Formats: sequence, structure tokens, C-alpha cells
Amino acid sequence: MTLPTKQRLAAELRRVAAKAQPANAVIYEALAARAETGEFDDYADVHVCGPTALYIELKKAGFTKFAKRVADGEFDASKEESEEWARSQTDPETVRIMQAMGIGPDRSRDH
Repeated sequence: MTLPTKQRLAAELRRVAAKAQPANAVIYEALAARAETGEFDDYADVHVCGPTALYIELKKAGFTKFAKRVADGEFDASKEESEEWARSQTDPETVRIMQAMGIGPDRSRDH
């Protein structure tokens, strides 16, 4: 099983921090700590769009290479995480919209 996105992201931020100049390492480490909580996940409730919030933070810090990786989708939620989120939705209107768009989980096997 692959690591959850929040763990992969935090680990990669820390890997980059280990090679960065001390002042930049502090920023990368702070972002890693926030990422570890799931703050920047696609389906977190902290930001409208977690990856976009991370992208903005990285750009403000001048970390354009890492920001590009985020923009390119390297740290987007996995299919499994997406499915887990979709299955957690109980609001009838949200479920109806997902079904209408053909993006909801296959609930035919639900008991």
C-alpha cells in the first residue's frame, strides 16, 4: 500500500529541507509539519483547495521548483483517497451531484 498523500508530501518537504540552506530549511520543515496534519490534502476542510494553498505558500517563500511539482499534481490525492472521501459523503445533495457527474463511488456493492 502506498503512503497517504499527506505523509508522502511531508516526507518530501523534509527531504528537501535537509538539503536546503538553514533559513529555507526552517520554512520547509514548518510546511512539512502542516502537511503532516493533512492541511494541504485535496479533501481537507482547512482550505478550499489544499494543494493550491500549498502552492501559494511555496511561491511566497520563493520555492518555485517545489511549487511547480505541486502544480503538476505530484501530491494530488490518490484514487484510493478520492474513493474514501466519496464514500464518506452522506449529504444527499452531494451524493446526487456526484452521481449526476458520474464521479461518485460504485455503491452497488454497499450493504
